Amino acid sequence: MKRNAFTLIELLVVVAIIAILAAILFPIFSQARAKARQSACLSNEKQLSMGILMYAQDYDETLAPVAIRPPNGDTSNTQYLWSTLIEPYTKSKEIRRCPQDSRSLANSYGLNELLFQDLSDPQEMETGVTRVADLSHASDTVMLGDIGLADDLLTDRPDSYKMVSPSFPLNDSVDGRPNPRHQDLVDLAFMDGHTKALRLEQFYQRQTPPDKWFTR
Repeated sequence: MKRNAFTLIELLVVVAIIAILAAILFPIFSQARAKARQSACLSNEKQLSMGILMYAQDYDETLAPVAIRPPNGDTSNTQYLWSTLIEPYTKSKEIRRCPQDSRSLANSYGLNELLFQDLSDPQEMETGVTRVADLSHASDTVMLGDIGLADDLLTDRPDSYKMVSPSFPLNDSVDGRPNPRHQDLVDLAFMDGHTKALRLEQFYQRQTPPDKWFTR
């Protein structure tokens, strides 16, 4: 007699095989998706770093400020941020957000606060600006990177835009620590324009001197 249907045992075996394959493949797919997001993030940082270096070329090698007050006559009391200042060179607002960053609404990356001045702060206006020629180790000096954590490196600080160096405190809501949002890696762009992913202990924690990746 010809059989036209699977038995219950055969169906259970098929379901078990599918479940095993899913358990094997889902983590692989998840890792592949995370890797793709990290690649997109590194691409964002590459474009932002090129925009910052092109800005510097047009302004006598002077680095863009982290923020600047509006010009005289502007009563909006809105600061101009570095990402807005370099927009003519990047042409896109989408590259300001990391695809792995689900908390920030406008910005996922922060500039190295020791190199890029906050000209909205009257105290910082009294110090000299940094020029590209001032850098002695550009390839080992952080320009910008994934940002968005508090001092405990756990609490979110979304939409911060200044990466504070290890030995300096977080003074206001726009300051932040690096965020290892890519499988414990932080995507970084350096002052020579190259990008790289590093663990916190490779550039931020337990360094001697503590700010060696952030100074000139």
